[in-house]
Amino acid sequence: MPARFAALVDVLCDPTVDVDAFANVEQRALGIAERGLHALPLRGRQAEWSAAVEARRADIDRALEYVELYGLYTECEAIYQVDNLMSLWDSLDHADQDAFCFDPTVVDWPHYISEIHLPSVIQHARVRTTPGRSRSTDRSARLRSQVLDPSRHVAAFDLENTLIASNVVTSYSWLATRRLDPVDRFRYVAKTLAEAPGLLRLDRRDRTDFLRHFYRRYRDAPVEQVSNDTEEMLGHLILANCFPDGLRRVREHRAAGHRTVLITGALDFHVAGLAPLFDEIIAAEMAVDGDRYTGEMVTVPPTGEARAQLLDEYCQREGLDLAECVAYADSSSDLPLLEAVGFPVAVNPETRLAAIARTRGWLVEDWRRVKGARRPPLPLGPLSAPINTRVRR
Repeated sequence: MPARFAALVDVLCDPTVDVDAFANVEQRALGIAERGLHALPLRGRQAEWSAAVEARRADIDRALEYVELYGLYTECEAIYQVDNLMSLWDSLDHADQDAFCFDPTVVDWPHYISEIHLPSVIQHARVRTTPGRSRSTDRSARLRSQVLDPSRHVAAFDLENTLIASNVVTSYSWLATRRLDPVDRFRYVAKTLAEAPGLLRLDRRDRTDFLRHFYRRYRDAPVEQVSNDTEEMLGHLILANCFPDGLRRVREHRAAGHRTVLITGALDFHVAGLAPLFDEIIAAEMAVDGDRYTGEMVTVPPTGEARAQLLDEYCQREGLDLAECVAYADSSSDLPLLEAVGFPVAVNPETRLAAIARTRGWLVEDWRRVKGARRPPLPLGPLSAPINTRVRR
């Protein structure tokens, strides 16, 4: 158990402390802190602050249970009757008595209580204070070994903030500004910044509605031009903002013989360059009219509960077991997918998911972009000679 829990028990066991008043103050303070943290757009390591607050709340509740439990022993005397136990003992022959000695009269109770029972309670309630390696395997390492076990069937990955530090708005901005002159690029940036709060609210309210609304901006975009630009975007934006640990994990699953599946709300032509990493890519698809995109979706974008359903359908089609699948995602909106599999992994989790993952004992990964990578302030495509056909602004 962590030192903070043992220290908390010590405080609550102090006879000079008003336990109820102390617990009420702590719980109120933690409630305020928890509500404040949940209102902030935290992710990854920062989101762990919220999980730590929730863990502190759990510590208080558990410590109070210990105080209530062991407090009863300090307030009463008890005489335990062992007549039935002794009758069972007397019914045994000498061989069984030698093999199964449960005669309470042969136990040195003062020695057992003071030298065995209480020290074992203290040992499990406090962290080790002596140097040396831990006798137990790191919990995260154990969970990683489970998700990479060859007996797993499928590893399903989200894309945004799970494998790459990018999103659909960033990808669109890169493509939309690729062939704009400097003046139009400035106008695009100003307009996008003005629209950002409304887009964020829509995204938080309903991810599917947000994608349908936002993808209409591709209306009349030339298919060939977008295809050429997305090939260049793969290196300039997607791979430049990837998490090396994430891509390494995909390869580790493939090396272990697992199927790898990418399930993302990004458009299929955005992620086509990642095909060599995955056995299956499930992405949003846009309708085409002649040589131009219509801005309308062919099917419902794979978000929320649809992701869990799509993975289930894939497993049924391939004869695989969903309980032997691993899923990687970063958002609480992906909970249906994470809860559907036997081995969920929260990657760079947002505040709510970080708290849920800690409570449920899920593996949490903190994947970051490579240090020293170029990070432009705005996701603008490199300047190219303007042409008459552009992605709709």
